[in-house]
Amino acid sequence: MSHQSHHELEGRLNAHRKVLATLLAWAMRQPGNDLARQIETGTCVQDHGEDPGAIPDPAFVIEAAAAHETQLLLERAKVLGTGT
Repeated sequence: MSHQSHHELEGRLNAHRKVLATLLAWAMRQPGNDLARQIETGTCVQDHGEDPGAIPDPAFVIEAAAAHETQLLLERAKVLGTGT
């Protein structure tokens, strides 16, 4: 794969976010679908530590960023699903 600039990668990620949010919105409108609930239950990050310290573990940072991104996608999908 060729080298991509930060801006190109950000553009690609934004496109993925738009597509995923649209697909989630559609799926969440289907009768009896509990997709949002299933996704939301997987976004809680627990490190089971008393004090994470000044510098969090890199694995925790990645997991927390993924959980945050999932929450943002769900929020966008809900907005798209309600037409607002």
